[in-house]
Amino acid sequence: MRPVDVVVPVYTGVEETRRCLETAWATIDSEWARLVVINDGSPDPAITTLLREFAASHPGVVLLENPENLGFVATANRGMQYDTERDALLLNSDVEVANDWLQRMREAAYYHPKAGSLTPFANNATICSFPNFCQDNALLFGLGVAEIDRAFAAQFSAADAFEVPTGVGCCLYIRRDCLTDIGYFDVDTFGRGYGEENDWCQRAQRSGWRNLHLANCFVYHQGGVSFAQEQSPRVAQAMTLLDERYPRYHADIQSFVARDPARAARTGALLALFAAQNRPKIAYLSHKLGGGAQQHVDELASLYADEALFVQLTPALEGQSVTLSVFDGGVRLVDGLHFSVEAEFDRLVALLRDMGVAHVHFHHTMGLHPRLWVLASALGCGHDLTVHDYYLINGNPTLTDVDARFVADASVDFDERCAGHYPLPEGVSAEHWRASQKLLVEAAQRVIFPSADCAFRFQRYFSVRQAVVAWHPDYLASQPYPEPSWRHTHPRPLRVLVVGAISREKGADVLEAVAEELAASGAVEFHLLGYAYRALGKSVLTHGPYANADAWRLIDDIAPDVVWFPAQWPETYSYTLSLALHLGLPVVVPDIGAFVERVAGRAFSSIMPWDAPVAQWSALWRRLAGGEPLGVAAASTVEQPDAVFYQGAYLASVPARQGEFSPGRIASLTTNLHSGTPNLSRSERILGRIWRLSRRPLVARVVSWVPFRVQQAIKRRLSARPMHDIVR
Repeated sequence: MRPVDVVVPVYTGVEETRRCLETAWATIDSEWARLVVINDGSPDPAITTLLREFAASHPGVVLLENPENLGFVATANRGMQYDTERDALLLNSDVEVANDWLQRMREAAYYHPKAGSLTPFANNATICSFPNFCQDNALLFGLGVAEIDRAFAAQFSAADAFEVPTGVGCCLYIRRDCLTDIGYFDVDTFGRGYGEENDWCQRAQRSGWRNLHLANCFVYHQGGVSFAQEQSPRVAQAMTLLDERYPRYHADIQSFVARDPARAARTGALLALFAAQNRPKIAYLSHKLGGGAQQHVDELASLYADEALFVQLTPALEGQSVTLSVFDGGVRLVDGLHFSVEAEFDRLVALLRDMGVAHVHFHHTMGLHPRLWVLASALGCGHDLTVHDYYLINGNPTLTDVDARFVADASVDFDERCAGHYPLPEGVSAEHWRASQKLLVEAAQRVIFPSADCAFRFQRYFSVRQAVVAWHPDYLASQPYPEPSWRHTHPRPLRVLVVGAISREKGADVLEAVAEELAASGAVEFHLLGYAYRALGKSVLTHGPYANADAWRLIDDIAPDVVWFPAQWPETYSYTLSLALHLGLPVVVPDIGAFVERVAGRAFSSIMPWDAPVAQWSALWRRLAGGEPLGVAAASTVEQPDAVFYQGAYLASVPARQGEFSPGRIASLTTNLHSGTPNLSRSERILGRIWRLSRRPLVARVVSWVPFRVQQAIKRRLSARPMHDIVR
């Protein structure tokens, strides 16, 4: 094996460069490696001072200084030409390294025949990125570079490498004999930088050399420091040049991305790092329909990101299989695993145990295989249950009838009417359904209710060992809520806003009927931020789907005078209500569900009968448009929720547990590998087009003639995913 020059071209980024040089110097063996640092005419005097002082205080460091800026390509070539007897390791000045990284890369370079280049894993290295493929990632779980790199080194060896169409220039090991064979980077074509390593790797490949992605090494790459302002146009120009020179280059890249041969290695390192942490670890189980349940899961994972780790089990094939996803910083990572519950339950349990999962939290059971009810028992731990809706009572999450209107609990034909909207499986009565849920409910250490109303309704049907009533953590985001103010001035039209994906249960039909009733007067504007289950008439200004992160800004842009919640069922919390409260907006809410207790005693807030007829709603909006402001909502008689539950008690009962994911274990799970965010299928793309067409007035009129049950059946046939995943 040849000695190595670690070549570091430098232009800007003082602190990034300092960390790069310090970590490189601390981790290379001077017996066979040295640092060759090139100041490429940096405009920053602090860079020049740093490099000269570093070279002076670190014997053996070679400092080259370009009299003028030559650009990355020529500067990299100068460094690689400094000693033509040595291999070269190109290292960007915003990369940090750890442990014996260079030794492993050098060993692998000579382990694999005709290895021209090698690229390690990095957080930001396109096709070599970790944990999310082809993304710019933060360091996993907030860990340091050294700990992540150790996991890769422990899980994999020099033999574990994948052939790639191109290496990634942030950290690229190049063998000297390959350089001698094909030459250096193409300065004339790629100028100041971007695309030069892709071109070089393609030339190497055409000459019989191999470009490899090495699995047993990880480095940190900040990315874009030197040419941050120029990056996008440079990338576009480089891609055009590569297309002209190598017509199959992008097809090869796309083929590689589709095959993703490094997925097993990424997943193995991910599971090993998860297992190694001595933190509380919780498995969340929920449905795959998104909405408030998933938003709550995401916010818990985000809230405790620095203290605990989380995985989620989500239905894949309805009632048969689940996907396992890992959270990092409140966001589910792309790579995951897939398990058939009936055939692989024991394998799933063994994996969760080895990962150190010490608690199970059910958020929803729709679509889950019933065997998962005993997951906590199989793991030897306890479980919590959060009640997000009323699915466990009789299979109807909203307790609504065939017309999507609330069925009062005291109704003699309560279960029958609920089944008219959400039929139970054939041969299953409501009593049998509730009996089958008791194992889950009554064995729970805690049953968590997001509102007192929810707790009251649910406990009419189930005995609960310990009931906790606690509003979701987003309640704490802006406490105390800002005092609402009345902004409307007559004669300007009153601007009424409804927010969310509005189903029949959430009042889409009520919204449209009231808006049409008042359309001729011009006194009231009705806005929908989101979309309805069908296209609404022109009397409602529909703004379309939105990302939760953009909601506050979009609401500010609409500048509503009042936010209306025309729900026809007793919602258990309502994140959209939270938006209005956080923004200090007046609200009008129904007199069922969590709304009543959440706005109790609030100024410029009104509690209306949930089943108010169109005439009553119209009268309210006319009064407000005429200059009469909202009053103060009635005080609540229910006990206030536990305001500090999610600040301490929630996590306190979950023990920290360190697991162990042994080297080579991922090989036994290769058949379970699964991408956590699959692309839309052909049928889902068709469904998306149908949905967009249905927003057009003429098509919407035709669609309205199709019975709702038929529309639902067509949607389910094309996809089981929620519409907000398909039309995002």
